[in-house]
Amino acid sequence: MMRFASLLFAALVLAGCASQPSPEQRPYTDAEIKQFALEMLNRSGLPYEDYMKIRSALLDPNHRMSNAIRDPAELEHLSVGG
Repeated sequence: MMRFASLLFAALVLAGCASQPSPEQRPYTDAEIKQFALEMLNRSGLPYEDYMKIRSALLDPNHRMSNAIRDPAELEHLSVGG
């Protein structure tokens, strides 16, 4: 039984070594990223007004959005202090 297990293990190791390497992954294009963002937005369940704001920002190439994600405590501090 032990011999069978060791032979099976050796076969699995050799089979793993002989497998083809995975193909190189290419970076996503801007069009693919935009399409993915629109698909995720469609599935988000946001209120219509928020959905339309984000959708128009995604579809308008001249619209600039901040990449910053603020902490809710920081937002509260900003609204109270300023």
